[in-house]
Amino acid sequence: MGQRRFDYLLKNDYKNYFQTKPNSMLIAAIFIAAATSCGPNITTADSYTICAEKKQEQASSSAKSGTYTPKPKPMRLCRYYVNNSIDIPTAGIISAWVPVGSRDCIGDVAPEAKVTTVTKPEVKTVSTAETLTAFAYRPIASWSPGSEIEIYQDGLFSVAVNNRIANGQLFGEPAKIRFTATSSSWQFSDGVDFAGSTLARSFADAGEYSATATVTYRVDYQMSSSDWVVGAATILMESNQLEITVIELPRRSLLVE
Repeated sequence: MGQRRFDYLLKNDYKNYFQTKPNSMLIAAIFIAAATSCGPNITTADSYTICAEKKQEQASSSAKSGTYTPKPKPMRLCRYYVNNSIDIPTAGIISAWVPVGSRDCIGDVAPEAKVTTVTKPEVKTVSTAETLTAFAYRPIASWSPGSEIEIYQDGLFSVAVNNRIANGQLFGEPAKIRFTATSSSWQFSDGVDFAGSTLARSFADAGEYSATATVTYRVDYQMSSSDWVVGAATILMESNQLEITVIELPRRSLLVE
């Protein structure tokens, strides 16, 4: 099947974009594809796919295309009474050429009863489906002061969760996929974990550290004018990685008399 895509950013570019620009806002992508039938909705690490299916009944036809020229009907010589009957005699009899089977004539023998078999056309059910795939925004992590801090000095860490609703159409009807952040957590390279989207922490030892935030998104969807299907799936997405340099306290000179 051909695939129609509404691209804001292709999926491969989506991942490369963040590798080169970790602090920039990610642009999402929506894919609409055609299929033969619907399976279960699909969840990946950063996307969700819904499907709509349409069934139609089609009757098979043996008719051939082309120009059809009707054949002339065969004629027969028919005799009937002046009153247009064949069983109520009159003084006169009419003889005329008429199409075969168009009327009864004097002298006709009643045909034997025939059993007619009617063949109904075969009806097939044809299914077509369309899918809508939407990608969640990647969370953006940042910290301040953003370069280096001294030991025991608090650094402020925060993550932008970037909730969104992706809009599309399935068979011409509106469809939506919604990504809503429900929780956030932080993982630091020294083994310390924190819950929440914002936190302040310090480091007791000088050195190089890294930090990453993980955001849990609840996925909901709505098709046409139906109610929202809430909690259809859960997606966990990692933010960009932060690099933190912790330095020793600088030596300070004390002047005394």
